[in-house]
Amino acid sequence: MEWDLSDLYLSPEDPNLERDLAEALNLASSLDPKDLLHPSRAEGLFRRYEEALEKAYKPLNYASLYFATRTQDPVAKALLDRVRNRYTEVRNRLVPLEVALRKLPEEAFQALLEHPSLADLRHFLQRQRAYAPHTLSEREEELLNLKGLVGRSAWSQFYTEYTGRFRFRVGERELTEMEVRALRRDPDPKVRREAHRELYGKLMAEAPTLSAVFNAVFLDYLQDLRLRGYRHPLEPVALRDEVEVKDIEALLEATRAHYPLVEAYYRWKARRLGLEKTPSPDLLAPLAKEKPKVPFEEAQDLVLTAFHRFSPEVGRIAREFFEKRWIDAYPRPGKRGGAFCSGGLPSTHPYVLLNHTDDLDAAHTLAHELGHGVHFYLARKQRLLNFGASTPLAETASVFAEILLDDLLLERLSPEERTLLLAERVEDAINTLFRQVMYTFFERRSLEARREAALSPEAFHGIWQEEQGRLYGDAVEWTELDQAAWAGIPHFVHYRFYTYSYALGYLVVLALYGKYQEEGKAFVPKYLGILEAGESQSPKEILAQAGVDLASEAFFQYGFGVLESWLKALL
Repeated sequence: MEWDLSDLYLSPEDPNLERDLAEALNLASSLDPKDLLHPSRAEGLFRRYEEALEKAYKPLNYASLYFATRTQDPVAKALLDRVRNRYTEVRNRLVPLEVALRKLPEEAFQALLEHPSLADLRHFLQRQRAYAPHTLSEREEELLNLKGLVGRSAWSQFYTEYTGRFRFRVGERELTEMEVRALRRDPDPKVRREAHRELYGKLMAEAPTLSAVFNAVFLDYLQDLRLRGYRHPLEPVALRDEVEVKDIEALLEATRAHYPLVEAYYRWKARRLGLEKTPSPDLLAPLAKEKPKVPFEEAQDLVLTAFHRFSPEVGRIAREFFEKRWIDAYPRPGKRGGAFCSGGLPSTHPYVLLNHTDDLDAAHTLAHELGHGVHFYLARKQRLLNFGASTPLAETASVFAEILLDDLLLERLSPEERTLLLAERVEDAINTLFRQVMYTFFERRSLEARREAALSPEAFHGIWQEEQGRLYGDAVEWTELDQAAWAGIPHFVHYRFYTYSYALGYLVVLALYGKYQEEGKAFVPKYLGILEAGESQSPKEILAQAGVDLASEAFFQYGFGVLESWLKALL
């Protein structure tokens, strides 16, 4: 299955694409920040602001999706570059309004908050106000936007294009990155080891080039911190996610305090494999004798059944993705690796990119990305300025969807098969919670080291080895190639400190799943309400409606308690 992008534009040459960009620029140029001083006129101002954003983002969304399946296509590259430049031009025309809003006199700002016509934008307005101390002059903001085109955005695109050309030889086959990563779960140890050598050998060989990319994006971020007056590298992230730096630090430290759970699991896995330690090529080794084949059609049926059992509405929404071809399913040359869900706009719909490899792990990925898709689909009830999913909630629906799939599978399995699936659930927790926190520690240490000088590949290797060693203890036997694994994690290039949100999101999901187990079907409307809320309120306010308190000690204790119970059941 390949996705159909015609709901956005018919082709890169579609005249509507250029028309939308032109209209976006005209709209952005016509906005008068003085209307902020008149609350009765501000509602119309924000409507036009939203329209300009929508007409600018829709072409960018199309160009990004088109490029994602054609990373080596000159037409796709040229389209993305051209649209990104035009989008930046529109964003720069919006800067005077955004700066004026953030720096509005307090009396005028309060008048906006209290005006009845702006009641549904109250949270948006408050979020904008929070950025006031870090907002520069109009000209400086424009220059930073332009810098982004040759800074982080350019390096991000280069990384995607460059790594998209990687090919790996396993046996007689030439594979893409996602295909060779899938072989790390192959039942045959020889295949796993060959895939491991190919994948990490390539990353080791490419480390000099990829370290230059990492150095560039880290320096770009450090410059932004200095220019905007942030005192802590996590401060922009905390502001974006509407949490405190201390909340993020508490999550990181609480997770690190539970690292022994990871070491205990991999000691158990080594015994199951008949070994003293788990060799690194076997970290993802299946414990079953045969790797279950899960073709895309079967994965579709499993996921839709799991979704429908939880909520017929969720099942109906997910089915649309298949019926209307909002999914691009299989890997192919030139297609970017990994998987993602592009949320789109309230006026459009989400799209899902997969690299399905016909196994159970790929079925979980399908559930994960469709969870995102359902989240964005339901959030379309919000207007554009309240649309989306704030980072603490961004992984809520995706991880929850994987657990729903596991619940279905557990009912269909024998006792031994249930033990194996429970082991997979623990490994998923390790990869979604613990490894993501390890990534965050690696990113933070690398960023701090970048303040002094550019890091050599060996410096990145050293930091990675130390953080990985802390997570797994003495339970894993590493190879020399494992130290280059950092170079193959695109989150370090495309985002800053996004990986911690997977950990936070996982704990949120465990708390919500606990509520579901307690309340049954009565919980479903609360869950759908969380997804429908988008960003109309803060994450803490949205979750409080379902009885989850992000700031409580019980929040952490509950999540790690669930993980301990899973591990105890195995041990």
